Amino acid sequence: MGQWPSLPYNPDDNADGLIGVVDLQGLLANYGNEFASAVVSEDGESAIVYMGDMAYPPCAVACRNLPGIWELPDIEDLGLVWDEVFTLDSNISTWLKRNPLTMTHSAGIFYSGYGGPHSAGSSNSVADNSRCYCAAKQLPRVEYDYCRSSGNNGAVAMDNLKSCVNAKLQSGWQLLGSSRDAAREDVFIQAFWRWAE
Repeated sequence: MGQWPSLPYNPDDNADGLIGVVDLQGLLANYGNEFASAVVSEDGESAIVYMGDMAYPPCAVACRNLPGIWELPDIEDLGLVWDEVFTLDSNISTWLKRNPLTMTHSAGIFYSGYGGPHSAGSSNSVADNSRCYCAAKQLPRVEYDYCRSSGNNGAVAMDNLKSCVNAKLQSGWQLLGSSRDAAREDVFIQAFWRWAE
């Protein structure tokens, strides 16, 4: 059975901005097929999707072609689908992301019940079909803020700015850069960033 649709799923099959009869025909053409959607972690910060059984190179390409930043999973990423992957009665293996530290040409592979105990190993048979999963993690979020101070008295404006800057630094903000308003010499601005919670 083929999988549909391409991720992310968009019900607007003909991309005309409307969901109409043509779009319904596209949906009905897939009636009865298996629908593969991503498994998302409880915190919403990681996801994994099964792409089918395929050789290592097409698997890597399939992950890169998904919208966003998807890649082959590492062993921790498989935790979201561990019950699928860790089956004692299966001799099917699962592709893993290559470890850049090993400096080998072999592809990473997780043996799921192959020949006895489950183990992580490597295989030079990148053409063999194995389970292909693609994993994504949310990039760290950043938030920005600034302090702005102005006034006819430059010393007072600077004191106000320093007070605001010190309060931001004590709250965990990092300095990003400062500037002066080009139109007004008495306006001082200090930008900040920090990792969003």
